Amino acid sequence: MMHRREFLPRPRFTTLAASLALLIVAAAGGCKRDASESVSPEGQVAELPLRVLVIDDEPLADAVKLAWDSRLGGSTKLLHLTAAELQEGEQTRLNADVILYPSCLLGELAERDLIVPLDTEDAADPIFDRQGLFELIRLREIVWGSKVYAVPLGSPQFTLLYRKDIFAKLQLEPPSTWEQYQALANQLSDRSAIGDLASPDNQEWRGTVEPLAPTWAGPMLLARAAAYARHRNQYSTLFDFNSMESLIASPPFARALEELAAIAAKGSDVRHTPQEARRIFLAGQSAMAVTWPSRASDASVATTTDRGDWIGVAELPGSRDVYNYRTQSWEQRPIDESPHVSLIASDGRLGSVTKDCRRKKHALGMLFMISGNELGTTIGSASSHTTLFRENQIGQESVWVDQELEGAPARQYAEVVQAAQNGAAWLDAIRIPGRDKYIAALDQAVVSVLAGEATAAEALKVASVDWNRITDLIDRESQQKAYMRSLGLDP
Repeated sequence: MMHRREFLPRPRFTTLAASLALLIVAAAGGCKRDASESVSPEGQVAELPLRVLVIDDEPLADAVKLAWDSRLGGSTKLLHLTAAELQEGEQTRLNADVILYPSCLLGELAERDLIVPLDTEDAADPIFDRQGLFELIRLREIVWGSKVYAVPLGSPQFTLLYRKDIFAKLQLEPPSTWEQYQALANQLSDRSAIGDLASPDNQEWRGTVEPLAPTWAGPMLLARAAAYARHRNQYSTLFDFNSMESLIASPPFARALEELAAIAAKGSDVRHTPQEARRIFLAGQSAMAVTWPSRASDASVATTTDRGDWIGVAELPGSRDVYNYRTQSWEQRPIDESPHVSLIASDGRLGSVTKDCRRKKHALGMLFMISGNELGTTIGSASSHTTLFRENQIGQESVWVDQELEGAPARQYAEVVQAAQNGAAWLDAIRIPGRDKYIAALDQAVVSVLAGEATAAEALKVASVDWNRITDLIDRESQQKAYMRSLGLDP
């Protein structure tokens, strides 16, 4: 199979082979060993190749197989499945030892009892180094209920890219709130105020561009609504966890959708993915973009390479206004509370041991290797769905970003991810079973507002009815328990 680039530097293979074998033995130090298991990990790999099921990520699969097989002389068996096939299927077995999958599917896999949690000793293993992970990944994204179910390979955050040269010319600062962002997007859509720093007259110019393509419109709305909906004194945001009634038609989401539609109306009718939004920005056709960098899906364009240090990176805007569901009123956040709320699991990759695993020791060895301090950066950066996820990856950020962001922008991006993933407030991008159906209903609400077919309040009322119907079709009681677990609570 052809690779876009060399995922693993070959000079390191021989020097790490011996140490990796020791790492794998150490990784399993807390696991009970069956009498039939060999003490030698190399012997076990030869006897029973690890079966690795990969969901929607062939580059990641290739990088993992190359790393594991070259170090232990084993023969990894790769299996592939799409997220749609996994969610639509009714299988009770995966017939694999390890599964690598989108972060948002953790709940689906855990609720269907297809993966198993790490026991206390494994979760505390120094090779795993859970304490070295960014906080929201360590405490939220790899956790279901109160148990650790996965190792992370990185989860991109929606990030604001902006034109430093334009901001400097107009003496502007990057926005910290959505209100500031709205005003800037309107101001920067005016070519006459920007002059020759805008794109040529024969090209479209935008104040900003946001990802509103199918499957992305819903998460973009959630990212915008997160700061409005996430009150520090309450858990319920997407659903009322006592009744599992949808809250998606509530004021925070209606306000976010109204603002989203106001900005989208100034652009073209084409709906973009995060990668396409980034490409538009890098082509010099917008002053801002909501997206994230990725070297694995490099969106570089030749027209921007001679501009020097012209890219700035900022955390996604937040809000001082927050909705209190108990009082059904808007409040102001305390001055010492950050306005930012991070959306988790909108993208990203996790790895788990399956319920069908034949060699837990080797499965854990692989997972700890590919997410660990030594190879986590090399393996994770092979995928376009990941980004840095450990504190000690600060300084290695260039492997994750497009070539235009190398240098100062890459360092700024790493600091933004670090701040977002270590923030105190967060919102799930929906991790419970049926996630694709909930997102599709939310996408449709955005589309209907952008098409002028409904107001934000009307479209979200329809989406809320759809959400309640989806919940009942799956089973309200089980969904309520799943939602509580997604919040880190044990029902």
